[in-house]
Amino acid sequence: MRDRFNRTILNYLFVVFPLIYSTIEAQVKIKAAGDIMLGSVTPKRIIPPDSGRTFINSVAPLTKNAHIIIGNLEGTFIKNGMKPQKCSEQSRSKNTCYEFGMPHYLAPSLKEMGFNVLGLDNNHSEDYGTSAYKFTIDLLTDLGISAIPKKGFKEFLINDKKIIVVVFGFSNNSFKITDIALADSLIIGLKSTCDILIVSFHGGAEGKDAVHVSNDDEFFLGEQRGNVYAFARRVIDAGADLVIGHGPHVLRSLDYYKNKLIAYSLGNFLTYGNISITGINGAAGVLEVELDEDNGNFIRGKFIPTRQIDRGYPIYDKQKEAIGLLTNLLMKIKPKPKLLITNNGLIYPIELLKPKIKPWKRLGKERLKQMIFPMISILGD
Repeated sequence: MRDRFNRTILNYLFVVFPLIYSTIEAQVKIKAAGDIMLGSVTPKRIIPPDSGRTFINSVAPLTKNAHIIIGNLEGTFIKNGMKPQKCSEQSRSKNTCYEFGMPHYLAPSLKEMGFNVLGLDNNHSEDYGTSAYKFTIDLLTDLGISAIPKKGFKEFLINDKKIIVVVFGFSNNSFKITDIALADSLIIGLKSTCDILIVSFHGGAEGKDAVHVSNDDEFFLGEQRGNVYAFARRVIDAGADLVIGHGPHVLRSLDYYKNKLIAYSLGNFLTYGNISITGINGAAGVLEVELDEDNGNFIRGKFIPTRQIDRGYPIYDKQKEAIGLLTNLLMKIKPKPKLLITNNGLIYPIELLKPKIKPWKRLGKERLKQMIFPMISILGD
């Protein structure tokens, strides 16, 4: 009898809470996607045949309709005459080093997909040297996309609120995620000048064995890639309102700390050729986040699942594999985040099952009764 009662209450919360909580308005909406590489001439020449039109047709409906739409651009745009400069000939021949050079004519597809912010702090943004790096920033800027370089941040004005997006990485040219003291002072300083502060970072180990997050330093090929768990909490302590991670090339868990949302890695969103998309490497999605404009707190979110097919372009995943992955990964974070992820990808803070903003003040007691009592009757049958 007790088990049946508990299941009834749980089902009630899953059904009723989203309906009630959806009445609370959010003023700032962000969409975030994972790693993006539109096709490269190196190490193997694998380029989409239609200037990226396939990408636009497949995901533009998923990556629009938000104030800020951000992704991590893994690579650099190039024009004729630009040559790769990062890898040694020995490492190239052994396939232990990769350089991604995307033909410049593919860049407009990002604009048509809706992206207005792209982070460039990663280990591929300077694959073709400083000239291509600067060329990429200028090209994206001309398209109306804010390209955030290493040691950079951008300011936005949304509903008369100042929002800053800052990027961190692990290179010597980055705001380093391994330098916690620097991160602390930088975030404190930036938050003093804005209403909402979003941190995007590139860090952590890579590959299918790197899906789990722990409070430990992570390494890849002998390189220190930071303690992303400790970093995310520290920047929130210092004033960050949302933390979005990239780098491991696989989906990692969400987390919830001091009313703020953390996404440790959004995986491979659109990586056409030269990056593995088999198995969990090809399961990703678009994270939609709604924030309270007055305090930056996470109100609710949604994860739109995608799966890369062919040589690497995303489609909406009707099987919702990524949602299942997120749910399982969430169970293994310690301490367990107080987040609810539904089968449809809706994301809510569990602690707000007792919302400070009482729903009946917005709905009215009679309307609330009309919503809840029929559901209790149905669930009790």
